[in-house]
Amino acid sequence: MKKYIIAILTLTVSFGLKAQGTLPMYFDCNSNLNPPTGWTLSQGATGNFTYSTAAFVKSAPNALRFDLTGEYALAFWSGKADTITYWMSGTAAAGVTTWSGNVSVDESTDGTSWSTVKDHLNDLGVSTKMYTIRVKPSSRYIRFYYKSKISGFNLALDDVTIKPATAGDAPELQVSYIGKKLIHNATVKTGNDTLIPLKVLNNSKAAELNISNIQLSGNQSTYFQLVNAAQMKISAGDSTVIQVKLKATIQGTYNVTLVITSNDTLNNPFSVTLSTIKGKFASEPTLQPKALDITVNPWRMNGKFTVAVGTESYLVVCSKGSSTDLPVDGVQYQRGQYIGNSRVIYVGGNNMNIDFDNIVANTNYVVRVFGFNGYGTFTNYLTVAPLEQSVTTPGLLAGSYYGSLTSADTMLVAKLKAIVRPHRQIYYSNFASYIINNFEARDTTEGKQILNCFYSGYQYKYTPPFKFDTMSREHSYPSSWMGESSQDSFNYSDLHILFPVNQNKVNAVRSNYPLNNLKTVSTNFYAGKFGTDSAGEFAYEPRDFAKGTVARANFYVCATYNRPGKAFTIPTDKQFLGMNQDQNVLKRWNKKYPPTNWEIARMEYIAQSSVQNNRNPFIDNPDWACFIDFSNMTYIKGGYCGETKPSSSVKSTKTLNVNVYPNPSTQDFNVDMSAFNGQQVDVYVLDFYERTVFETTTSSKTLKLDSKNWSNGNYLLLIRSSNGLTAAQNIVKQ
Repeated sequence: MKKYIIAILTLTVSFGLKAQGTLPMYFDCNSNLNPPTGWTLSQGATGNFTYSTAAFVKSAPNALRFDLTGEYALAFWSGKADTITYWMSGTAAAGVTTWSGNVSVDESTDGTSWSTVKDHLNDLGVSTKMYTIRVKPSSRYIRFYYKSKISGFNLALDDVTIKPATAGDAPELQVSYIGKKLIHNATVKTGNDTLIPLKVLNNSKAAELNISNIQLSGNQSTYFQLVNAAQMKISAGDSTVIQVKLKATIQGTYNVTLVITSNDTLNNPFSVTLSTIKGKFASEPTLQPKALDITVNPWRMNGKFTVAVGTESYLVVCSKGSSTDLPVDGVQYQRGQYIGNSRVIYVGGNNMNIDFDNIVANTNYVVRVFGFNGYGTFTNYLTVAPLEQSVTTPGLLAGSYYGSLTSADTMLVAKLKAIVRPHRQIYYSNFASYIINNFEARDTTEGKQILNCFYSGYQYKYTPPFKFDTMSREHSYPSSWMGESSQDSFNYSDLHILFPVNQNKVNAVRSNYPLNNLKTVSTNFYAGKFGTDSAGEFAYEPRDFAKGTVARANFYVCATYNRPGKAFTIPTDKQFLGMNQDQNVLKRWNKKYPPTNWEIARMEYIAQSSVQNNRNPFIDNPDWACFIDFSNMTYIKGGYCGETKPSSSVKSTKTLNVNVYPNPSTQDFNVDMSAFNGQQVDVYVLDFYERTVFETTTSSKTLKLDSKNWSNGNYLLLIRSSNGLTAAQNIVKQ
């Protein structure tokens, strides 16, 4: 099911049909973002919009997902269509082979009255299959409509192709400009071409096309001249070229509407607006927009304004603090681009509500809006007196969440758990939908987005939608340390402890090693480092930006989930590698690196009732960590923040080497454990999600691991004896 979150996070626009597409039309259905011209999607406001499961996908990587009654995909075209092919699949839980539900494929001439071409009633399989339908020549719309959703079943749609009808017996007018077919009432931007050629084709196999009138209209029509257009007759299959000349002498933008009257019964009259530029730039707007209204919260901003008469488009920029940087005429900026220290938030037409990403708490932002006319190298900005507003995002919004609780309360541990533990679970599989899409990712140019690796600072650039491949979800408190590590448990999917990191260079390297300041660095990736600490123990050290945040995440998970029989402690009570996390290291990081505005914004987003609906008390009150002994979750009277006192709870380990061969392997791994001299050892294999895929206890000096049922990828082999000897080895299944 979709998980609904607050509406302010999404760009809000009034619903309406998009412009017509031209035939043939094709939609690969890889993403709900920016569908092709002529397509309109209705899939709800939030949640999962695509499937990547191979059984539901015709062409990688995705198919569109529909999971609510009334959702649809709709296409609108110009001209006559004939055959439509599409790939569709029902979706269901594993093991289910019969799909239930109702999907209709409907056609329409006007987008209002619909007739069903094909009705899928309980007849879809649970793997993708191609279907072919034919529509009437008069139809201009097709709709894939989820008429009835049955609980437990959804719908996947992929690779829709709408083919044009072949030439018929009736006269048919088609107009094109430099090879591109034009649709009725379209606006064509011709640059500064002062002689505009338009090809007129009679797409008929039998009848003659009679053009009775061609005229220019509009308040600037006197600046244009028809060069070689008059009444004409065009035989079936033939074409001719008419020319429109711009006569203006003053630089600027000029528009004229060309109207053709003919005996084409479906396109009569046919009109198209020509927008042409004289000189180097379009006409500069005379008015800026008005009434800028910015709404703020700690992690996001939204804005809207009143458009100006005579202004075609708007550039919205945002800076931290004031800025005097101005856009340059002739440059078409993209969302995510910078003009000096101002980030471009929006470039587009009228009457839009603007969504601001990459926003943090306690920060002053200045938003400016510039009107402009033209496009590409003809863009002309009005830079005088742009519309401007200064706003400051709020900080911590705990309010009465903790009541009268203070660090002096000896029942601090129990009371914190009672306050924080009740919350809404966001499933692990929905991490990207909530955290990455709505908070972590930020826009950059070329329609791409950037996601930072939390531990290292590496910047991952990708084309939406986001997929877990280069990046993964890191449990800052490893799942192998948890008293309960089921993927279905609240603690496994808790958003407060999960962060995006590079999979191979960070997640697989940190694994479930403790966090510490390193004395010797073995490997590093950007600002993330792996090596040994001052005691010679293996450890991972994240960048300074992450240290305080990861400490408070570890404190949170222990305070929230520790309970009898399900220990969440620092160090963990698990009897293998990873038990030696020193809580005092984390307490020192907590004190040295207080909550950043980014961390506060992230927590406030997660705390929303429509997300996880609970707070991290150690971000609101970092000093509370000083009053808890996280090794046994008891109260420390007077507090201790890890300054100098050694931690008696840190258990030392001695690391041994084991030989694993072959590595990589396609099926079996042989493990030589002779270094343990026949001692009884616990053996674990964890995948990169830190899930246990194998475990055993043995005294043998050799062990064979059968990996035929494992997915390809990186795994961590952990071995520990009862007297504290440990071994760890990365292994790769191919």
